[in-house]
Amino acid sequence: MSSNVQDATDITSPPIKVAMCQVYTEQWALEDNLRRTLAALNEAADLGADLAITPECVLHGYGDKNGDFEERMRAAAVPLNGKAIGSVRETAKARALDVVIGFAEAKPDGGFANSDAVAKPSSGFANTAALVTRDGEIACVYRKVHCRGFEDATRDGLFSPGEEFYVVDYTGHGGRNRLGLMICFDREVPESVRCLRALGAEIIACPLATDTTDMANHGNCADNEMITRIRAAENEVFIVVVNHAGRFNGGSFAVGPGGEVIEQMGADPGVEVLELPVGVVPEKYHSKPLGWMGWGYRRPAVYDRYLR
Repeated sequence: MSSNVQDATDITSPPIKVAMCQVYTEQWALEDNLRRTLAALNEAADLGADLAITPECVLHGYGDKNGDFEERMRAAAVPLNGKAIGSVRETAKARALDVVIGFAEAKPDGGFANSDAVAKPSSGFANTAALVTRDGEIACVYRKVHCRGFEDATRDGLFSPGEEFYVVDYTGHGGRNRLGLMICFDREVPESVRCLRALGAEIIACPLATDTTDMANHGNCADNEMITRIRAAENEVFIVVVNHAGRFNGGSFAVGPGGEVIEQMGADPGVEVLELPVGVVPEKYHSKPLGWMGWGYRRPAVYDRYLR
């Protein structure tokens, strides 16, 4: 099967200009990483971007665990209402740029439960991606739902997993699309993108912090990048994944609703702006009652017997 994304010339909504901000980061270098992040956001605006996406935990560089790990996290994690995120909000407003910023979030009261139905211990840290609008407002705060064992505060890590997925109306580019957020390892769990698709996502921003593979030469094994292509195809959405340079090996990339690779960056830091015809998703994919990949054939009542 081939994708219809190439047949996007007659869609009614304009493309979204999305900037992959592949920031050079160093572990725990909060001030330097913030400075480089703000520079990347300004470059994205200079290049005409509507939406800019940063790496996962870009401000503290996704620091490794060591003997003083918790102490360093307490020094590097930032609150939503703190100076670091405040400076991102100021830049977004000054440059009329929507921003998905990935950061280690600190909550002063130590709690991160997003849902009244969830009650469990919290570390006071979350692996967070926030959507900051071009008005400088925080439109959405996503806390990583799927944390690996070394991240998860209920196992060997310090991050309290989130409990909710979010999709918001995105209108910053003059059209109207549905934008979802996820983070890194969420890609490997099929339910992540499935939930975002159920919420109506047409494009998903995915901050990342891990080494990537060259998608043109991935070999025969299923790597994370191939998995991301599959997630995009089976849910008929665009996914934009943005990684660190320096701290990790770059390779930020975008894939389309047919699983096609649109672009992949190299290892060096930089900002690349892509024009993504996201309007093709509601007009030529999600508008089909049964769908290219069978969304309309699903039988949730059957699955509920097995999926717990």
